[in-house]
Amino acid sequence: MISAFDIFKIGIGPSSSHTVGPMNAGKKFY
Repeated sequence: MISAFDIFKIGIGPSSSHTVGPMNAGKKFY
């Protein structure tokens, strides 16, 4: 299972997904 931290790292890594990653992760997990 993917942890929230892994998603944040993946989201912050790419410049194009640094905003979409954390936002989607927050909506799905929280």
